[in-house]
Amino acid sequence: MLEVLKKAMNIFDLFILAAAAYLLTSYDYSNLSTLNIIYIVVFVMWLIMFFVRIYIVFKKSGGKK
Repeated sequence: MLEVLKKAMNIFDLFILAAAAYLLTSYDYSNLSTLNIIYIVVFVMWLIMFFVRIYIVFKKSGGKK
């Protein structure tokens, strides 16, 4: 499974995850602006596409190994 993650993950994915972790922990969720909501939605969309990319790489590598 670790090899699948190596194939599916780029260095920019780590930067995106680090930036998202920093920003999502620093938000005041009781007072979100429109820009904050847009960022959260875009991050969730990126996360879904990231999991789909991992699934595709997993299936191309032969499934369960």
